[in-house]
Amino acid sequence: MKIEIRPRGMTLTKTQHVRLTRELDLVLARFGERIGRVIVVVSAAEVGELTSCEIEVRFKPQIVKVKHSDTDVFLAVGHAVTRAARSVRRTIEADA
Repeated sequence: MKIEIRPRGMTLTKTQHVRLTRELDLVLARFGERIGRVIVVVSAAEVGELTSCEIEVRFKPQIVKVKHSDTDVFLAVGHAVTRAARSVRRTIEADA
């Protein structure tokens, strides 16, 4: 599984980048070889406004997209990752 993180309107420290990658890998690893690529777009507006996280999970032959916004980048990512994992599981189960 290839994970690509694209920050928009903000910069992520190396520590934040590693933490996000680790969280994604941990939650989505159970789907193994089925997932080819995960694209994460983390966007921040002005200070004090919501941070949004969009996750696109690509696996053959489908794509699952989720989005979540929160005041904290890690909460936004955490909730989006959880939603993505549920959506991927449902999609895989429906195909079985």
